[in-house]
Formats: sequence, C-alpha cells, structure tokens
Amino acid sequence: MIGRLYFWYKDNVSNEVDCLACRLVSGIGLLGIGAYLLAQSKKRPKPLENYTMKSLAAAVGLLGVARLGNANFLKATAEEPKEQETKTLKNPAGHQFFARR
Repeated sequence: MIGRLYFWYKDNVSNEVDCLACRLVSGIGLLGIGAYLLAQSKKRPKPLENYTMKSLAAAVGLLGVARLGNANFLKATAEEPKEQETKTLKNPAGHQFFARR
C-alpha cells in the first residue's frame, strides 16, 4: 500500500523545484507575517518588547523580499533520487507474524 502511495505522490509532484507561484505565495506570505508583527509591536507598552517585535518583523520582511527576489541563499537544490537497493527480508526466526500469506 505504501508503494502505491509513493508512486501516486511521485506522479503528482512538480519536477520544477523553485516555480514562480511558489516564490510568490511564500514571499507575499512572509511579507504579510512581517506586517502583522509590525502592527502588533505598536501595541506593546514595554520598550524591550516593542524593539524585539520590530526586529522580528524586519527579519521576516527581509526574508519575504529575498524570497520574492529569488535570493541565492534561499534556493532549493534538487537532487536526483538514488535507486535504492531492495533487500529481501528473511523471515526472522520463523515467526508467523512476519510470514507472507
């Protein structure tokens, strides 16, 4: 059953690692999270909390801009799947639970 699910997943996955739609969704999402953090930082009365939230907002916003700009350090690397050698599992100690029927 797991083998069937693997082949279904393998057939339905895009071969393109870094498509434009993926970058747009993740980049705009990160910018939205940064804007939300910035809005929440204005509600914090203590200066330490305020500056911490603003720095988090800036970091997430920069990641969003980098993602939209297709920054090199955010690019995924696609590796070709290696052919795995299938090992035949022997029936350990003749236990009936593992026996094929």
